[in-house]
Amino acid sequence: MGEDSGEKTEEPTPHKLSELRKKGQVSKSKDFTSAVIVTVAYLALKIFSPGIYDRISEIMFVSLDFIGIELTFSVAIYLLGQVLITFFYVIIPLLAVNLVVAIIVEFLQVGPVFSLDPLAPNLGKLNPIEGFKKMFALKQFVELLKSILKMGVVIWIIYYVLAEDFILILLAQELTPIQTLIIAADLMFKIIIRVAIFYLIIAILDLFYQRAEFIKQNKMSKKEIKDEYKRLEGDPLVKQRQRETQMQMSQGRQMGAVPDADVVVTNPIFIAVAIQYKPNKMMAPKIIAKGKRLIASDIRKIAEEHFIPIVENPPLARNLYDSTQPGSDVPPIYYKAVAQILAFVYKLKQKKKLQ
Repeated sequence: MGEDSGEKTEEPTPHKLSELRKKGQVSKSKDFTSAVIVTVAYLALKIFSPGIYDRISEIMFVSLDFIGIELTFSVAIYLLGQVLITFFYVIIPLLAVNLVVAIIVEFLQVGPVFSLDPLAPNLGKLNPIEGFKKMFALKQFVELLKSILKMGVVIWIIYYVLAEDFILILLAQELTPIQTLIIAADLMFKIIIRVAIFYLIIAILDLFYQRAEFIKQNKMSKKEIKDEYKRLEGDPLVKQRQRETQMQMSQGRQMGAVPDADVVVTNPIFIAVAIQYKPNKMMAPKIIAKGKRLIASDIRKIAEEHFIPIVENPPLARNLYDSTQPGSDVPPIYYKAVAQILAFVYKLKQKKKLQ
């Protein structure tokens, strides 16, 4: 009864999350991106500040040189050009750094996502009832509280920094323009670093909140999970991918077992079968890996790297490949042939020890 009620109590499946991603619906925190941008802006200003000071000082001295000179059109154009050059000298590097950082942070949050679905017209968004519901939704209420909190804290930080250096601000009117500029820059840095730290704290909390909210909004009912499972199980492409994955995992396990083999039997190019035998632990020799063509080549390479004997016996290699699976014992019918090969291998090992 509970399963058919449609109550969404289960976390979204990987398939549903993949489908949501195709539609451009992913969990991400805008606050996290903003916080990193503010932090990087602070660091960029610190790095570029010597050059910025020099450039602004230069434009201030140039402006002072024109005091008392008639402000003609050409003079005005020259001064405006100097101001614009200074503006771009300061702003362009910061904008470039922040743009790159924003792209990197977004990518790290959600990975590669490209979808035109969010740009498609949605008449549901024009529904006034739906819009009214969204206004009073919990998520919107949380966003409103966050905005109010951030605005309030930023105002308090600005007030705190200015109040802390109020005497210095009053004295600034008696200082030179360059000294005033240095004081203003110092105050700006104090404000930015405090705002950045606050934003990072909010952003980390928001990152976890957004992920939890995304999972909550996309929960599934047990019936939806069952329907999805049935639909995917009937998809031949999904089955093919599952078979390929299982085959790759099986091949990986086989290759990892080859170094434990006592001998590799080949035919000699197209088939390779790795055999292991521990007399005190095994009732019969065991097939630990087998393969054709490329896999056979890989088995031979690993055997050579680990100095495992490779014996050419085409009939035995073909028969073992056709009649066994990795992990199974050698069939009794081939005991004698395998025993002869193992005896030969053991003799070789004994000779090497005596040399």
